[in-house]
Amino acid sequence: MTRLQGLICLAAAALMLCEVAVLGSRTGFLLAGLSTAAMALALVHLTANRRGDGHGALLYAVGVLGAVAGYCYLALAPSSAIGPQDEVIDWGRMDKRPLVFGYLGIAAFIAFHWLWVAVVHGTPAGARPMMVRSPQWPGRLLGALGIAMLAYCWLGLPALRGVGIVSEDGLAKFYDIHSHVHLSALQQIRLGAIPYLEAQTQYGPGNQLLMGALTDFVHFSNHGFFAANLLLNVVCVIVFFVVLQQFLGFGWALAGLAGWVLWPSPAERIDLAGWAVFTRWIVVPILALWLAWLLLGVGAARRGWPAAVLAGMLWGAGGFLSQENLSGGFLVFVFSLALFGPASGMTAKRLTAFVGLFVLAGSVTFVALVSAFVGPSHLFEVVALANAKSSLVMAGVSNSIWSDNLGLQFTGNIVDGRLETQLLASGEFRDLILTYVLVVPLLLAIGLLAAFLGRRWRTADEPTRVVCRKFAGVAVGAFALHLFSLMRSDTSHLAGPSFLLASFLLMLPVFFWRCGAPGKARTALMVVSVVVIAEAVVSGRTGVERRVAGLGGIWPDTVAALDLYRELRRHRDETADLASLYSPLPRFQSAFRDHPDFAEADEFFRLLRNRLEGRRVELGSYKFDDLVAQPDTAYFLGGLRSLSGITSPKNSLWLRSEQEAWIARVARVRDGCLFFDASSNRQLVDAWMTSVKPPQTMDIEPITGRREYGILACKSNS
Repeated sequence: MTRLQGLICLAAAALMLCEVAVLGSRTGFLLAGLSTAAMALALVHLTANRRGDGHGALLYAVGVLGAVAGYCYLALAPSSAIGPQDEVIDWGRMDKRPLVFGYLGIAAFIAFHWLWVAVVHGTPAGARPMMVRSPQWPGRLLGALGIAMLAYCWLGLPALRGVGIVSEDGLAKFYDIHSHVHLSALQQIRLGAIPYLEAQTQYGPGNQLLMGALTDFVHFSNHGFFAANLLLNVVCVIVFFVVLQQFLGFGWALAGLAGWVLWPSPAERIDLAGWAVFTRWIVVPILALWLAWLLLGVGAARRGWPAAVLAGMLWGAGGFLSQENLSGGFLVFVFSLALFGPASGMTAKRLTAFVGLFVLAGSVTFVALVSAFVGPSHLFEVVALANAKSSLVMAGVSNSIWSDNLGLQFTGNIVDGRLETQLLASGEFRDLILTYVLVVPLLLAIGLLAAFLGRRWRTADEPTRVVCRKFAGVAVGAFALHLFSLMRSDTSHLAGPSFLLASFLLMLPVFFWRCGAPGKARTALMVVSVVVIAEAVVSGRTGVERRVAGLGGIWPDTVAALDLYRELRRHRDETADLASLYSPLPRFQSAFRDHPDFAEADEFFRLLRNRLEGRRVELGSYKFDDLVAQPDTAYFLGGLRSLSGITSPKNSLWLRSEQEAWIARVARVRDGCLFFDASSNRQLVDAWMTSVKPPQTMDIEPITGRREYGILACKSNS
């Protein structure tokens, strides 16, 4: 394609973007956009005929303008996940599909362009196989042990210290709704429910079963869950940095450890038990680094089938753990194949076999794990449930501060002649803006990486190709993980998935220097990237100093953490009561027992269980008191089996249609109970009370103790 043809396509694409912004109608855009595309294609075809270029330029223009038109149409299309008569309840919505589609679309165009160049024009000749030898296994092993110890001391141990902190002014940090979402579902499984389907959470079937096993290993309690979650996260951090050291080298892994303190990273949310389960994302960065090594590393052209099968199995296992691993891992695979495949030296036949084996191995692994732990007959139900919430998140449903019904307030004051601002909803404006700003360097890096692989990879010297290979895995992984941050755009969702963000920003100057074309542009990019690092060092020095100061107590703090885990495990065989479900350790229980609502909660659960006599119950009351403020908490502390399997309505029922389906599902149950009070959902109560059909009967009785707690209505078959 000539410059003139490229200019024609660029002008047509810009005009279509203006048309979609001005018209705001799919019908109007189809008329205007198709006319614009047709004129542009005609001009490209005319110039191509004059030059005798054949159909290559026309086909390329069709691909480019078709992608732009598709993006514009999707930006106007309503989400199929939310019907026209449906509405979002409790949460809010901010439709970010134009931004997300644009982010993916630009990267896809970059990959398409260089893939087209490789297919149509062929890869440059003169390729030399990679001759850089990997360090011998003793060095790799020592490096892995060293980085594992550093990761534990720098990031893991500070988190584990939190397991033993006794709160002096209220309930402990681990008494949190995010933990209760999991614990209420785990309680259902302990009472005989089918995992995931009859004990619903939004964190994936594998994560649910893994957290259940770890919690049982430590102690089934709120404290035990917190300790188990922290232990899992610390292991994930250590494993990640060992993998980073194996693929990038000890120096870059060490730099990544420092970078996790300077920029948003999982370290910021490592102790947010329940929400921050690092196995939600960890497969994505590992797969990105692995695929870059497989396709660009030493011997890439001769990779056998085991490499593709093992990588696919990792993706399948990650998909079983969480939806984020499934979709993010597949995104990494697609972009790695498009960007790295032509440069790998593999033949088209070998690449096709690689794709087929990867997808087949991943699919078989996923199906096998679901069949083994949930049941083969429930495969499609598991997939449907996992996809339901991801579709709504893509449609913009969110509880972040940017959502339409949660609000955002920005205030400013003049203090000593300077404007001081505050984002009232969060207080961390820098990280939120960073979510959007990072789109630019990520897309720029993908573009420059693709250009280097397409133009200079086969003629570059070996040290430059090594730098490119290392940066390639980091860039693609960071790009895929940032998609989860963009869809929610709050501090937690920026920090949690950002395993590779610090490494990406630290490697940028080196990549520009070694792989960029000499000139003013390369110099400017290097200066900007160095300034970004300098700003992070200055703003994050306090966090670094704090962690350095904590290194002095490594041994005694490690011993104390081990002793606490042993102490928790020693109570596993004891009979559980309300206080021990909070924590089995007496010194932690005092704050829980001293809570003003503890006596009422203890009495209520005892009375309710006596009336139920082992029957299942649905809780129609969203808040019992200040101690038991959510149904999740009540199902967990009360040891209650739900009729529907939805123990966290606010985290499972996002749409009005979902709430209505839940009500209908509860009403259809022929044997069970509903507990409700004056504040309960009247639609649920009315549906339950009118669902009795002869010969069924309804037994209604109040639950009364220190006060009237509510009404228990139970169906029975006469």
